Amino acid sequence: MTKAQSDDNAGSERFDAYLDKLRAIVEKMEQGGVGLEESLKLFEEGIQVSRRLFGILNEVEGKVEQLLSTMEKTPINKEME
Repeated sequence: MTKAQSDDNAGSERFDAYLDKLRAIVEKMEQGGVGLEESLKLFEEGIQVSRRLFGILNEVEGKVEQLLSTMEKTPINKEME
């Protein structure tokens, strides 16, 4: 496995972990029975997790844009097909 693949896997695992955490927070809040203070704490935690998720998505978007830009500059060699 290359370093890039390893980094991609780590990023994917990190994203999945944050997404699972956000889902758990939402589920806990939707179940009810949580006091105002606890609801506020969960909401704040959910916002922090959401920001981390958006950060990861922005990183991935940048990589995709970079790859697309590279593709546009690279001529396609028909012999490769």
